[in-house]
Amino acid sequence: MAERNKNDKNLKKYVIEFDFEIDGIVEVSDIVGAIFSSTDYLLGPNFDLRDMAKTGKIGRISIYDVNKSGRRMTGTLQVVTTKEIESVALIAALIETVEQVGPYRAKFRFKRIIDVREEKLKYIEKRAIQILENWRYRKIPKADEILEKLKEKASEKGNIISIRVGSDVLAAGPDVEKSEEVILVEGRADVSRLVKYGFTNVLSIGGGKIPEKIKELLNGKRVIAFLDGDRGGYLNLKKLLNTIKVDYIAMAPKGKEVENLKYEEIVEALNNKKPVNTFLIEEKDELAPYREYIEMVYGKMEAVIVKNGRVINKIPISELVEELEKLDGTADLLVMDGIITQRLIDLCSKKGIKEVVGVRKGSIARLPRDIKLVTYGE
Repeated sequence: MAERNKNDKNLKKYVIEFDFEIDGIVEVSDIVGAIFSSTDYLLGPNFDLRDMAKTGKIGRISIYDVNKSGRRMTGTLQVVTTKEIESVALIAALIETVEQVGPYRAKFRFKRIIDVREEKLKYIEKRAIQILENWRYRKIPKADEILEKLKEKASEKGNIISIRVGSDVLAAGPDVEKSEEVILVEGRADVSRLVKYGFTNVLSIGGGKIPEKIKELLNGKRVIAFLDGDRGGYLNLKKLLNTIKVDYIAMAPKGKEVENLKYEEIVEALNNKKPVNTFLIEEKDELAPYREYIEMVYGKMEAVIVKNGRVINKIPISELVEELEKLDGTADLLVMDGIITQRLIDLCSKKGIKEVVGVRKGSIARLPRDIKLVTYGE
């Protein structure tokens, strides 16, 4: 990462983000140097990037998400600037003209412009709501008699509604459709319990087969699965993970059901929620050796090919078969955010890959003796 400018906090206004590819392995300083030298006075002295950096119009240049595979290097580049938006667009176009870093061909593709002030306002609004909600929860007295009155009062603020999802009708809190975050529970009684305590962004999964159309309702939302702490809860979790993308998992205390929890137990369970990959790895000891790689690909529809503990390639699932075909016995592990199929197993066996880790197994008729399969979504 380039050295941080001393006045960086005052400079932030816009961040320009690019994806880049370089046909060789270089240092971060080489990339930053190429950006300045390749655009040197291209648009005249009044729009020179090096001069703008000296006067503080351009701040920090950052490189992250770097992936080095063979003789190829990819990653993300960010440029901080205090110029007006029209000039920001011109800077973005200017950097896209950089075609070489050191002796290697390079390509910089504009990705997006981030308005730092707008992002801060979004964070402030979201954080203020969280602070207000936490304050309200902490102010609830512990006396059972008063707590019961508060339950009744909270229930007046929102009632259970019914939402049609395909051919199914699901119980939900009144704010589930407009909320950015949704808490998935097993049945109507669970919805009723959470709504009484003021959690209005809750949705039942129906208890039986999870409706496929539920994906449309949850599209773009952060999803928390909040399930019973018994065998049934874990079975429903398995069904959920095979149907939709879940971001976090919260479980009721062992042996208890969500519909019977006290307010304090609900708050504690939700506060202790864990990212899906972390939860699954902690639940299954056999996943511990693969945790680092699962975290790289989970939820991204990507795969990593590993040799002796080192990632030699990270690719989209759609390109996996093509990349495996190119291998010449240089890998021993494949970890992916996808389903393990018979075709994939046969190809891995042919290429000398001994371990395959995926979300779940598809229909497999034969498994070579030299292949170990591990799943983290079943």
